[in-house]
Amino acid sequence: MKLKVLGATAFSLMLSLFLISCGATEDDSIEPDTVNAQALISTEYVSEVSDVDSSVSNASEAKSFEDDPWNKVYQLDMPSLYSQITEVNDAENFEGSWEATNCLSAVSGSLNITNQTSKGFHVEGDFLYGYRTGTLSGEAYFVSPNMAICSQNDIEDSISDGYMVLYLENDSLYVNSDPGVGSMGMSVSPNNEYTKGEPVYKNGDNLNKTFTQEELDNILKLVGDEVYKYPFLECTNNFIVDSSEKALDSGVSCKYVQCYFSDMPENYTAILASDGRIYIELHSYSEDYFFTNDSDWTSNKMPEVK
Repeated sequence: MKLKVLGATAFSLMLSLFLISCGATEDDSIEPDTVNAQALISTEYVSEVSDVDSSVSNASEAKSFEDDPWNKVYQLDMPSLYSQITEVNDAENFEGSWEATNCLSAVSGSLNITNQTSKGFHVEGDFLYGYRTGTLSGEAYFVSPNMAICSQNDIEDSISDGYMVLYLENDSLYVNSDPGVGSMGMSVSPNNEYTKGEPVYKNGDNLNKTFTQEELDNILKLVGDEVYKYPFLECTNNFIVDSSEKALDSGVSCKYVQCYFSDMPENYTAILASDGRIYIELHSYSEDYFFTNDSDWTSNKMPEVK
């Protein structure tokens, strides 16, 4: 633990896995009897490696259950759907470069779809989960004009059994896969909404939403260039940031900020008191830091807040 009494802000970083509250509804281009979709509201998609965090949800929040495209890809009986592969002469155009959107930048990815025929297309992808990566390359086959599916046997270097569905609606591509399809790091997945346009990230304006420029200047002065760039800026720009108003034991009000992404070592917690005192605890991959500008503070621990 490095202790420096200069200035302060405190953060604690974790990383959380996808929460997807969605189901499946009937679609004119997909026969419900053959798809065997199950409508399931508020279903949590949980991997074997971490708990769900609602801040990492990629499900559409503004749309009703009936209108949400996610309901056409989640809870599908994918093995049954795979048996319905067929040639489709009037399929929609899946080809192009697609970027994950409406997600955290730390849970993003890209897809490149080429060589579309009446049978299907070739798909390649690169994906992120925190600082872990994954790749995917293989063939997908049509089951309807706007849906294609592949199995682990169609994908190079898949690390486990499973399927992946790609569903196209209103110029957005929705992807759902079983864990491990492709070559994926822990928790990495292609599951996301994708766009051919400019991606939108839920954490895209974390820095400006959380801190004033004066606060950022004071933090930089306190922690120095190196720690400010990493882990402070790196985590703030890519992970989940929660900010709330609290008070120190003395009654002085403060801004209490936590930055985290589950099962990642990088995180921070910051306290910015209204009287100018700053306390900040940061964790990088290999180092722990504590900084404060409170000359009367002799501990290397964060003060209590309420």
